[in-house]
Amino acid sequence: MPDNVFQFSCPCCGKMVEVDTRSGRARAVRPDEAKGGQNLDTLLRSHKGESQRLADVFDDAQRQQKRQGERLDDVLKRAKDEARKDKDDKPRNIFDLE
Repeated sequence: MPDNVFQFSCPCCGKMVEVDTRSGRARAVRPDEAKGGQNLDTLLRSHKGESQRLADVFDDAQRQQKRQGERLDDVLKRAKDEARKDKDDKPRNIFDLE
């Protein structure tokens, strides 16, 4: 490490902070950066798997919404049919119950 670069632990979050005194720039150093991080192929595979999982969850939610809409349409249709069958019955007036 050059003489003009200092590392110290941040008192708030505990991350390592690297400060270059010559340029005045500071950056947070992640511990996985020092280890080399993950392989790019591994990251891409995990990203593909995660995107596929999210797509499946979204598709399931769409199917459930469609089924719920169809179910509500059926309930409304049955209620309309029942209302048509009972056309002769006038609704009771609550004031006539005395």
